[in-house]
Amino acid sequence: MQWILITPEGLLTSAERAAIITRQLYNITRPVYLQEPYEADAKLFEILYKPDDPTQAALIVDTQQVIQVHDNCSLEKLTAVFPELTQDERYQLASTIHQLGAFQFAAILPSTVTVRDEAYMIANGWILPEEL
Repeated sequence: MQWILITPEGLLTSAERAAIITRQLYNITRPVYLQEPYEADAKLFEILYKPDDPTQAALIVDTQQVIQVHDNCSLEKLTAVFPELTQDERYQLASTIHQLGAFQFAAILPSTVTVRDEAYMIANGWILPEEL
């Protein structure tokens, strides 16, 4: 397993931002207008909340996961959640996603993201020893 720590941004807490990111990643595979009512809260990756501060969140990811892109997906909401990206990086991200039809998750990670391992998550209080 791998984790990506989600930092707060603007008015969004880490937890709120994590929920938006994973939801928008799901929407790339199946646009909202095609979703059934039971998919209203569907997400691509699960969220881990820090035990001592549930406003902090990390996405539980598989960087090797291949994400299928629906022909009619919209990337506006996904790219908006990454204000740290330059306009050129946003364009590159959108172009990559639309051109490939499917991509490995690691291919769209911003350069500012560090993927963490289990040892890091335990050492920094994200995973408690009794949870293992």
